[in-house]
Amino acid sequence: MYCCKHNRMASIKILASQGQSIYVYKNLRTKVMKCANVYCNRQCCIKKVVLKYANIKIPYTSSATKVTQKKIQTIRLKDEIKFLYKQKEKLNNDLYRIHLKAAQEWGSMWHINLDSIHESINQE
Repeated sequence: MYCCKHNRMASIKILASQGQSIYVYKNLRTKVMKCANVYCNRQCCIKKVVLKYANIKIPYTSSATKVTQKKIQTIRLKDEIKFLYKQKEKLNNDLYRIHLKAAQEWGSMWHINLDSIHESINQE
């Protein structure tokens, strides 16, 4: 391992088998960080804004169809929020397992790798 003056990792030479856990952890962490759709959908539900994918058109303009259309749209948004929460929970569980596996594999060096992974994700 080579370190520069600022106590950051300049470069580390690793084997391909060692790099796999880092690569998987970084990809999962990036996916978890990009799960902002839950927040967006919740705000749309609160503010009663209909997103494009939840907009379902029903012919006729009677009052019953308008009520039905509103209910369908809110149900669609709520189902999407549930799905996104399940997806995020699965990603977090996978991330936790990979984190434990990599920590066991790398030992005390894992914290240094973890800091560099988080730094590179934040720069993207």
